[in-house]
This record gives sequence, structure tokens and C-alpha cells, in this order.
Amino acid sequence: MPNRPPRTTTTRSRSALACALGIALLGLAIAGCEDDTAASGSGRRQSATRADLATDGDGGKTLRLGEPTSVTYKSGSDHLRGALRVTAMSVRKGTHAELKKAGAEPSDIRTTQPYYVTMTFENVGESSLHYPFLNTPTGLEDTGGVDDQPLITGDTEVAACPGKDPDDFAVGAKVSLCKVFLVPNGIRPSVVTYSTGDDTKRPVSWKVKH
Repeated sequence: MPNRPPRTTTTRSRSALACALGIALLGLAIAGCEDDTAASGSGRRQSATRADLATDGDGGKTLRLGEPTSVTYKSGSDHLRGALRVTAMSVRKGTHAELKKAGAEPSDIRTTQPYYVTMTFENVGESSLHYPFLNTPTGLEDTGGVDDQPLITGDTEVAACPGKDPDDFAVGAKVSLCKVFLVPNGIRPSVVTYSTGDDTKRPVSWKVKH
């Protein structure tokens, strides 16, 4: 029979090598977990930083007219993500005579009342926005819970409600824009909404005072 001691020695050597490899692998696994945890924590911190820049934290809330909120803006011809400070400033009645003077009188003149919604926008991000269409996401909901129709004027400018977007919206720039909505007769505006960025299903709202 062959001698057992050499075999035992070989077995012990292999066991020692396996243990060493196991410890090494365990160490790598732990290190990897620590790296992943650190990276995960870093990612959370970075997300929080981005969120602090433009939180959309008021999405789903109803604010007072004149109260600003920060939103993430994802639009414009360059598709850049921007950060805006948006405020619904006022909602006031317009007249069909003003629309007619501008050549923008609607066909349903007898059944609707025009309202003018004025918004202010400030670019608080780090990028300029080219053809941003700032006012496009502005909406108006009436007391019946219906989204009222905006008056599409194209290049026509209603003098009482100027709403032409800037071609370029630079960092730090601020602009006030107005938008015309047609509300059915006998119904009143209820809330102004602004829906863009990451919370299109939870727009920011401003309560309209009567």
C-alpha cells in the first residue's frame, strides 16, 4: 500500500490553498459590496443634489397665486433638461372685443368667456434653452373639473395678453407670458396647472381666487 503521510500532506496543502482562495474571494466580495454601497450612496447624494436644483417637489400640490415653484423642464428644440422657477401670477377676464381686434376671435364667441392667465418664468438651471415653448404646458381647469381650451393664436399677438416665447432663454433670464383660455359661459376658472418634466401626471396647481 502507498504511504499515507504524503497523501495527507497534499490534501492539507490543497485544503490550505482552497481556504486561502476562499478568504481572498471573500475579501474581494466584501470590497465589492463596500464599493457598490459607496457608489449607491454617492448616487443617492447626486440624485438629491439634482433634485435640489429642480425638485418638482410641488407636483400634485395646490399653491396660491403668486407663489413660485421649481420644476424640471424637458422640452425645447434642443431637448435639454432645464430648471425653471415658475409662478402663476394672475387669472383675469378678457373680452371678445380684444380678441377680435387682434384677429383672433373664436368661432364659439357666444358660448365662451376668454380668460387671461399670466405666468412668470425664470431660468435657474445651468443651460440656455433654445425655442423653449415655456408657456405651452400652462393649463386652466374650471370649476366643473374640465381642462379649458387655450385659444391658439399662432403668430397673432393679443395686445391685452402678450404671450410670445423668447427664441433663447438664457441662464438667469426671467420673462412674463400670458395665455388665453376659453371657458364655457356660466363656468369659472378653478386652478392654473403647469405640467412638465418628470411629473406630467402630477402637475403643479395654483388656486384661482374669485
